[in-house]
Amino acid sequence: MKNTAILFAGMLLASAAQAQQVQPVASEPLSDIDAQHRQSTQLQGENGPVTVRWGQSATLPNAADYRVSVSDLDNNGDGVISTSEVPPGHALASEFKLVDVNHDGRITAAELANWH
Repeated sequence: MKNTAILFAGMLLASAAQAQQVQPVASEPLSDIDAQHRQSTQLQGENGPVTVRWGQSATLPNAADYRVSVSDLDNNGDGVISTSEVPPGHALASEFKLVDVNHDGRITAAELANWH
């Protein structure tokens, strides 16, 4: 996946350079923390500089959502998670149908373990 992202970024830079006749000015990591995951390149176009950024942050803002257990969300104590028990904005709210492999509307501990 990392190689695909690098290939895509290279293709993006090549097409931007060809379409707008831009020249690379500088290439540097965004910060020490994200140096391995995010990069930035500044190109000089006919109308001024253009900054291209690519990569993914080393940490996800909702990483704790992916470490959840059934007991954390099982409000009624039936041993499974239903859609009504998932808080709005939780990562599981948008991925519920993917995690619920047998599509019974409930997520078991086994299904949740496969999501991690």
